[in-house]
Amino acid sequence: MYGLMDIREIVKDYFRHMRSDLRTFPLIITLIVVPLVLASLFYFLMYPSANKFYSHIITVSSILIPLLLNLLMIVYYSLEKTKETEKDKIGFLEHINSTISMTILVSVFVLFLAIIFAGRENTPLWARCALFYLIGFLIINVIITLVRIYRLIRYEIYDVKKYSG
Repeated sequence: MYGLMDIREIVKDYFRHMRSDLRTFPLIITLIVVPLVLASLFYFLMYPSANKFYSHIITVSSILIPLLLNLLMIVYYSLEKTKETEKDKIGFLEHINSTISMTILVSVFVLFLAIIFAGRENTPLWARCALFYLIGFLIINVIITLVRIYRLIRYEIYDVKKYSG
C-alpha cells in the first residue's frame, strides 16, 4: 500500500480496462479522435482570450480534482461493502476506479500546465495543443465515468428489485 509514487500503475490499469470495454477502433475514436476534435474546437473558439482561459482552467481543475477524489472514496467504501460473490459489481467498481484515477491524474497535469502558462504572453504551440487535447480527454473521461456510475446504479436497482419482488 505504501511505497514510491508510481503513476504508471494508474495508466496501465486505465488502458487495460479501456481495452476490455472498447475494441481497437472505438478505443482510438474515444481516446484519440474525439479529444482531438474537442481540442480543435476549443482552440479555435477560446484561444484568443488565453489569459482568461488559463485562469478558468485553473478554477475548473481546482474544483474537479477534489470532487473526483470524493467520488473515488465513495467507490472505495462501496467496494468495501461488496461481497466477493458480486462479480459484476466488483467489475463496475474496478472500471470506475481506473477511470476516476486517470481523470484525476490528467486533471492534475492540466492544472500544472495552466499554472505554468497562465502569466505568459506567448505560450508555445506544443503546450497549447497538449493542454487542449488533455481537456478533451478529460471531458471524454468524465462522460465515461458518468456512464459507468449509471450502469452501477442501474445494476444495484435491478438487484434490489430482483430480491424484493
